Amino acid sequence: MFSLFFFHQCKGVPVEDVTIIGAGIGGTYTGWRLRNAGLRIGIYEFSDRVGGRMYSRIFPDAPDVPVDFGAMRIVSAEHPRMIKAGIELGLKFAVFPEGLGRIPERTLLYFRNTHLRTYELGGPSTPYNLRPEERMDPRLLSQLLSEKYSNYNGTNPKVELFSATTLDGIPLYYQSYQEVIQKTRISNEAREYIKDSSLFQSGFGEEQCLENFPKTRRGFDQPKMTTDLPEIITVTTGMNSYPLEFMRQFLSSNPLRHTFRCNSQLLRISKRGRGVYRLKFMTTITVNGTTLSTKNSFYVDTRNVILALPKVPIQRIQMPQFSNPTFISALNSVIDVESSKIFLVYNYPWWLSGSRNSTFTHSDLPYRQSYNWGISKTGKAIFLISYADKDDVPLWSRLQNTGNIISKRNDDTRVTDEVVKKAHAQLSLVYNISRELIPSPVDGMMFVWNRYPYNGGWVDWKPGMRWYDIKRYLRRPFGQNNIFINHGYWAADYNGWGESSLEAADDVLSFFNVPSYLSTVSK
Repeated sequence: MFSLFFFHQCKGVPVEDVTIIGAGIGGTYTGWRLRNAGLRIGIYEFSDRVGGRMYSRIFPDAPDVPVDFGAMRIVSAEHPRMIKAGIELGLKFAVFPEGLGRIPERTLLYFRNTHLRTYELGGPSTPYNLRPEERMDPRLLSQLLSEKYSNYNGTNPKVELFSATTLDGIPLYYQSYQEVIQKTRISNEAREYIKDSSLFQSGFGEEQCLENFPKTRRGFDQPKMTTDLPEIITVTTGMNSYPLEFMRQFLSSNPLRHTFRCNSQLLRISKRGRGVYRLKFMTTITVNGTTLSTKNSFYVDTRNVILALPKVPIQRIQMPQFSNPTFISALNSVIDVESSKIFLVYNYPWWLSGSRNSTFTHSDLPYRQSYNWGISKTGKAIFLISYADKDDVPLWSRLQNTGNIISKRNDDTRVTDEVVKKAHAQLSLVYNISRELIPSPVDGMMFVWNRYPYNGGWVDWKPGMRWYDIKRYLRRPFGQNNIFINHGYWAADYNGWGESSLEAADDVLSFFNVPSYLSTVSK
């Protein structure tokens, strides 16, 4: 048992038993799991918002259709903690209509000024100068490359991902996607074809190849888990209902011993002796969605620190152990991937008018993906007109700060007329209609994941990094020091998904003798 279970007073000021830094889904879930342990627990958050990268908002004209700037869906069979927690929290699930994207009968593709349906990829209409042996569906082409140029089977991914090699004997995990794809000697056109037809740009460059290259060999597929829920679901009240409800139940379970303080940035961790750490915080202030520093500070004494934070905020914390080369290397094992989403509200769903029935589009244009988000009971229609990542994001970030604001709010979700013009210009090509026939939106919100403290919407791994070793190390990186990291940011199996943060929190909670959430019985 840890010393945290002994309540301690220091100069009349209660020492917290557990201090959690970060009020995203990982931090709030951690507090929620510990809520009935009889501990004094504090949660501290840099901004004025609970949720982190689970960020939902509503439009005044469509209050019944929340939009999600970050996490927006759950894979039922692969995210058991999210499902179990959602049920226990009393959240309501609903089908996410577009699934994971590219549902054939509802998808319109637009590559190199050419309109395509998914079944046409690889056929005579494909606008890429492919060799005869490359003319096939890009997913099948990727499958064949993996089978021909590596010995990866996929029967035991946790082992094989770090033992499989290319034909020259070099482990896959040591190599970037660029390095591996070059060894296949496919044409440059085929490389562009594979990349363009992927929904996301991340994972096709200098990042570790494990995200996009190895595929389970045909005939080695494992049976999928089954569930009573639809395959891809969401939460009717927005995905940030998870952290908000975790926080609500955490605070209400013991108001005298559980606290939450927003606008607090952890600056330094120092030892005070007798197993106590002193934390120095800077008070911040959030103005129109932007969180700023102040000159005010305060201190908290605690026995255990849990950092539920992304990479960059952890790197900025002052503490002697943080200069440990192994620790620095582990933090830097991932690369932030910038991403953005733009939601526009219209008086009617123009993208579904007439003979058009494409609720999802995918293109090589900078908007990248669009989704029919839904129609409110008010009659207003919401269009996720752009979901982009990596190289496409700077354009939207720049345009958000150019032109006149068309949103009904002027904060970090504002949309300008320059954003609308650019998005309309691209979607007019995709839907093959005149720009003049696209109505002006009545409202809009967007968010660009490129600023502190997130610096990205998700991460990619660098070549040479062994995910599971790094995850295991980061749980408690400084020996017997009671400083823990919720390593959901350094995800492996669930990279980019909320499930990764819950799994990471369970790993940390094991040090507090809290059983895995999946082994407990819901109350």
